[in-house]
Amino acid sequence: MNNNSEINFHDEKFDDEFEEWEAFSALHAKEDYPGLVKFCEHRFNKYPDDQYSQYYLGAAYVLNGQYEKAINFMSKYHREFPENIDFQHVILDALFLSGKDENDFNWTEKPVIFRMSNEILDICYKFLKTKKKSRTIDDLYFKFQIKGYLLFSVEDLLKKLLKDNRFTISKAEDGIFAEVRVTSKK
Repeated sequence: MNNNSEINFHDEKFDDEFEEWEAFSALHAKEDYPGLVKFCEHRFNKYPDDQYSQYYLGAAYVLNGQYEKAINFMSKYHREFPENIDFQHVILDALFLSGKDENDFNWTEKPVIFRMSNEILDICYKFLKTKKKSRTIDDLYFKFQIKGYLLFSVEDLLKKLLKDNRFTISKAEDGIFAEVRVTSKK
């Protein structure tokens, strides 16, 4: 692959699905988003019914700053597979990056969105109070990540937990590896 987004789609390596996704990763790592869009469009045209091809093309449009195109493209697939959270997340990424919010789309199935709030801290507290061992911030963050779309970072979660006296944080300087437990009552 070269730097000017010229991709030879007739190269035999593009006939091997594993090799194709190595190319996807290489283009993404180089931040060659126009090349990534071309690559994903080629893959989608080859496998139009493949949900991964649909998802990756929508994600490529978002990475390339083509937010409306991503939303329009993913709308059809969201309607066909409303429970597919990958499709929901591409649409949400495009909405938020274009200055809109989740209410600016007609959802078939509305996604779960988590915003940093006291409710998030309460959920962490309820989870941790039954645990004998500390958990990392990353473990806590992941529990939300698998349930919905997060509008806060792992760093945001750490900052909020540090300010809440219900929690004891050790190794806070270790970022995602900081350990959290419920403060013991004496």
